[in-house]
Amino acid sequence: MFNSTVLEVIIALIFIYLLYSLLATIIQEIISTYLGLRSEMLKKGITRMLGDEIDDMTLTDSFYNHPLIKFLGEKKSHNKPAYLNSRNFSKVIIDLLRGENVQPEQSYASIIEQSLNTGKTLWGGGSDISPQTLSYLKSLWVDAQGDVKEFANLLEQWFDETMERASGWFKKKTQFILFFIGLTLAVIFNIDTISIVGKLSKDPKLATQLADNASVYIQNNKEILNQHLVLQDSTENKEVYKDQLDSIITRSNKLINTANDLVQGSINDSNKLLGLGWSNDPNDFCWWRNILGWIITALAISLGAPFWFDLLNKFMKLRGSVASPTSDDREKKQG
Repeated sequence: MFNSTVLEVIIALIFIYLLYSLLATIIQEIISTYLGLRSEMLKKGITRMLGDEIDDMTLTDSFYNHPLIKFLGEKKSHNKPAYLNSRNFSKVIIDLLRGENVQPEQSYASIIEQSLNTGKTLWGGGSDISPQTLSYLKSLWVDAQGDVKEFANLLEQWFDETMERASGWFKKKTQFILFFIGLTLAVIFNIDTISIVGKLSKDPKLATQLADNASVYIQNNKEILNQHLVLQDSTENKEVYKDQLDSIITRSNKLINTANDLVQGSINDSNKLLGLGWSNDPNDFCWWRNILGWIITALAISLGAPFWFDLLNKFMKLRGSVASPTSDDREKKQG
């Protein structure tokens, strides 16, 4: 079991990692927003589903040319959506298969079956369906017993399963980006993990103060944490369509303001307590220790804010279960 001093040091260090992970996550989200990384990853998943080869983009192009998909996309900088739910996916696929000339209350199961038999969609000018995709669509149609509603349900399941993998692709890419953002932040603010642990170990009161600050921060910033801890997981198709309504500039400005508040507030306060930053004293710099400390910090930040938030909550509960010695206990110990 941890003694109280070790526990306070661990909580303080986790709190520092959480603050800088939040900042790195916000910076990564700004980069993703401007570069359209989520829309690219979504298109990669769609392409995997609708095309067998890298150059075979005909069905994928037809999918993205559908009015519904165009409506969900960013009108200016990015014309492809970053988020898509399974219901919209199945609707677009069925529309492509049945064509535009279906009348209300008309049964179009036979039309879909015709498209599958010919291997060509009927929407617009039509497009060829790649062999493997066609084979899988036919198997879903057979499993659905020719029922359009059941076919739509199977298409939605297929989409959800693929997007789970796409979420994993995005998380790997995000972790890679977060490492370099974390390394940059570590150098700029001189966040040397080795130095931080040394200071906290030598000054238990400082560790306790930071642990107390961590508790206050969690209580006062639950809304911010809940809002931004989902950024790394938002490739998954959850109810995040409100983000689609914000322009890139508006959304980025919100993120920049949040980052500025974080730096000017909790990060600045913690840095002052720990005496972090750059000094003019050359004795304060040991190149091998600092570089190693920066790399450790960057690796910690790359784990992401959700990881450190969950870990901090667990250690806070452990801290609460460790009873501090009473005055009677101290008197008995002295006696």
